[in-house]
Amino acid sequence: MIEVTLQLRSEDARLVFLAVAYHLGRPGSELDPVTKQPVEHGLAEVASSLQPQLRMAVATVTLRHNQAQRLLSAMLGSITELKAYAMLGAGTREAPGHRSTVPGFDGSLRHLFPEVEENADEPLEIAERVLHLRRRIEEAVSDLEEETPEPAPKQRKGWWPFGRQS
Repeated sequence: MIEVTLQLRSEDARLVFLAVAYHLGRPGSELDPVTKQPVEHGLAEVASSLQPQLRMAVATVTLRHNQAQRLLSAMLGSITELKAYAMLGAGTREAPGHRSTVPGFDGSLRHLFPEVEENADEPLEIAERVLHLRRRIEEAVSDLEEETPEPAPKQRKGWWPFGRQS
């Protein structure tokens, strides 16, 4: 299987979108680690297809293997950010108690889940829901086949003319 299509309830779609916002806010998150070029299918595609569906009762998202892996990683990162919110306190709109190191995460969290401003424990509850959703998504994408990677670039020999024996 090359792709998997997920049907997400409105609440789950907002949780996924929060994780995607976390991922996209990190510099270099959409770059290939080897070539340093933008990835062909990243989470930016998922964000653009998911955003118009956030107010719908059910949202549909199609993920490839690399997108699924990036999403699962982003969900763990967003859980870490949400736990930090609970420890440091959310504060108020004028004087926020916590500022994420990931640009845009604070705004996305408050936009998607406005209840975090009134309830200091809400970020922990959201983190718990993200964890449960991550487990369900991990199970759903477990059958995805890894896409055949491009051949690695040839290793360039060093400038030293004599081989090193290790």
